[in-house]
Amino acid sequence: SSGINAEWPLRPGDPAHFISAAKLEQHVKVCNALKFDYTSEPYFKANVNLPPPHAIQDLRREPLSKLSIQQLIGTCLKLLEYGVESKVCKTETTETVTDLEQYRPLFQIGTNAGNSAVRHATQQVALLNALSNFQVHNGADTKFPDTCFVELGAGSGKLSQWFHYKANHCFFLLVDKQTCRRKADSYFRKQKCNFIRLKMDIKDIDVSGVPGLGGYKRVCFACKHLCGGATDLALVAAAHSGQHTETTVLIALCCHHLCSWESYSGKDYFITHFKPEEFYTLSSLSAWATCFKLETLQVDNQKVLNQLIESFQKHPESNIIQEHLVLDRTLQWHIGRCAKNALNDGRAQFMLNSGFRVQFSKYVNIDISPENTALLCFKDVAS
Repeated sequence: SSGINAEWPLRPGDPAHFISAAKLEQHVKVCNALKFDYTSEPYFKANVNLPPPHAIQDLRREPLSKLSIQQLIGTCLKLLEYGVESKVCKTETTETVTDLEQYRPLFQIGTNAGNSAVRHATQQVALLNALSNFQVHNGADTKFPDTCFVELGAGSGKLSQWFHYKANHCFFLLVDKQTCRRKADSYFRKQKCNFIRLKMDIKDIDVSGVPGLGGYKRVCFACKHLCGGATDLALVAAAHSGQHTETTVLIALCCHHLCSWESYSGKDYFITHFKPEEFYTLSSLSAWATCFKLETLQVDNQKVLNQLIESFQKHPESNIIQEHLVLDRTLQWHIGRCAKNALNDGRAQFMLNSGFRVQFSKYVNIDISPENTALLCFKDVAS
């Protein structure tokens, strides 16, 4: 039967997957079982957002347990010397969030909402506050006129939803290679918002080729906790955009332990401070920064060296860090923060080299999220 209530197979060869004809078109857009072929679309360019190949390649991630104690001591001391303060650009602190109460009724964040919902909402508002402050500092319009808002790694799209309250006239492009439940898409439809969601890999999207985007004078890239190497892909995408359009970037950084040498955008900066083979060591050590919630502290490098040497002297025959290298938690946390800072600085330098003005922001208190650093970048057409 071809009636409106008839069940149609969603795809050939899948007899268990049926949907009514009335819902077929909408279901195809959100179905997790379907793989979409974007290769013929004008915005698809394979690997367009991977950084150019580097002379140094084929680095492999090795677990910390494979390192000798001497190697670990050397890398840790380099990190402690590098420090937790950026050597590339300034860092602003914008931890105060005053807007959450005024937004609460709009997004139905009830007074009895769970801690997780309130925590995420607080981060989203704080990120937009940091973005507004950054726009003011750079003389850009905080109302974002004639702007396309691009959320890469969008997930449910909640950051775009918050941004819509601030600038509901924008065009919204949401990109994620997976499909999520409870998306903000239904909100955008009810608001009759101009938006597109693409289910594809960030590394393959040429944002300038998306239909309808070419008519906008400004592009704002925003990503909340885009893990590891995906952050670098987003930065390269923004750098491409900045070549011909006024471009703003807001990325809440996270998951440095998932970074890869192939996708890392700050290679040139990194090898001026560390050996290439130390990249994955720094990436692994960065995870120590999120193991504990501790306040900033001063670390005595000589005391650290003595502690590391003492541990090595007790077990000179062993390379197994987990069993024999016992570090104070505050020291682990501090080393992890240094590792994150070094990796972030490489990214910031990449954006500076691409003609952007760059700034870090501590947008929330560490009690709300241990991943509380955002990278903000801006480039106008004349830059």
